[in-house]
Amino acid sequence: MRAKIFTAVALYGPKEGAFKELLQSVQKILGKQLGDRFRPYTLEQIHSTLIRLDWFADELSGLAVNRRYREVVGVARPMILDRALEILHSSLEPPLHIRIGGFRAAHEATFSSRGVHPYQRMFSVQGDAFVVLGWPLATVVSGISKKPLDDLRKEMGEANILHWYHDSPADIDNDFHMVVGHHAAAAPARTAAAVAAIREHLSEHPVDIAVGSRQVTIIASDSPTLAPALFTGQITKDNSEIIELFR
Repeated sequence: MRAKIFTAVALYGPKEGAFKELLQSVQKILGKQLGDRFRPYTLEQIHSTLIRLDWFADELSGLAVNRRYREVVGVARPMILDRALEILHSSLEPPLHIRIGGFRAAHEATFSSRGVHPYQRMFSVQGDAFVVLGWPLATVVSGISKKPLDDLRKEMGEANILHWYHDSPADIDNDFHMVVGHHAAAAPARTAAAVAAIREHLSEHPVDIAVGSRQVTIIASDSPTLAPALFTGQITKDNSEIIELFR
């Protein structure tokens, strides 16, 4: 399959419980603040990217090479897909617990995200995208010495796959990142007011989510929104259908 985007994501598809309510609340606030300038994602398409799997076929071997690995490392080593799927499974069993919200601007945090307090990072507008961030509960409790999401992403190097936000071994990306929608040329003052309102809401309404291997989907799509998805597959004992995507 020659889709533009191949990726391993968490929580793609139907949402339920407190997590669903959190996403609905965030989108409701954005809709109230921005009106028809807000372009929400459907709840089903909201997801968190664990690792991008974009690839090209090596000219000599014909094997799948991770684009990001080739770009940064400068060597066209074939992706070891069995190992990549094994890492995704083993890193999320038992499930990883993610905390969204609960951070207050005036309270000291045990960690920062890209040097910024999690209160500012837990909701932001990046370009025209509205982004919710969460972090592993182990990091929230113990600080950045515990960074299981970053560990998962770095371990993918064993499969010759490099994380999108790792330019060097010293880089850390322990963020659980979810786009909930975009805006269509909304005024900066209105987007700033929406961001401030949602940060205050999230600070008062934290939610913990369990992310296990069953919540991981491998997706091929031609759109960064992953809608429509050209292929979706779950990690199982037999991953032949997923591996076939990379041939």
